[in-house]
Amino acid sequence: MMAHRLSVPPVDNKPTGRALPYIPEPSSEHPENAAAPGACPVFRDCTETAPGHYDHCAHNRKVTEDDGTTPVLTAGMVALSGEDQAAIVYIRNAEFADAASVHAKTAELRRFLDEVDALAVRVFADHEARG
Repeated sequence: MMAHRLSVPPVDNKPTGRALPYIPEPSSEHPENAAAPGACPVFRDCTETAPGHYDHCAHNRKVTEDDGTTPVLTAGMVALSGEDQAAIVYIRNAEFADAASVHAKTAELRRFLDEVDALAVRVFADHEARG
């Protein structure tokens, strides 16, 4: 068997004046929170994959029309760098700053969709009854 020599170039220790991006280590206490390779290590739902990114977002939750492209309802998350680093979850144009607010709105949406289902049953039953 032939041995291969590993050649490692010397480390350049000269300061560049640029700060390297901070990428926090995944928590070893909670492996379920560890990011998959290439995934954002800060927000597990963030879809940004560039190493060291500072702005986090996911705009990938949607219900579409039958064509599969035209959105009926969208949802996602945003957490930007800068002065206001608060994370938000949005549903269409409404923004929520905590999970309790999101849960309240999704409960309201569930009730609304149940009402829409009941409306559809009545409307199409009445339409069929008209002959």
